[in-house]
Amino acid sequence: MRYRVDLDLTAEQVMAALPTEAARWEVTELIETAWAKPETWPPADGQELGEAFGSRCWIVFVAYRDGIEIFDVGWMS
Repeated sequence: MRYRVDLDLTAEQVMAALPTEAARWEVTELIETAWAKPETWPPADGQELGEAFGSRCWIVFVAYRDGIEIFDVGWMS
């Protein structure tokens, strides 16, 4: 099955404000890793938050039957 990824406005704004292209790449890799592992998603009803962590970043998301929506992105400077 093919899944989708949507970025909430807050997540888009944080991604745009990250300090370097390398930071954006690291967050993008984390999103791809979370997206590729639906077995780690919260229930697919959009009601429960899921989290994924990288070495210097994290994401907060909800799951739906057809993919995930990223609500927030964090970055440690």
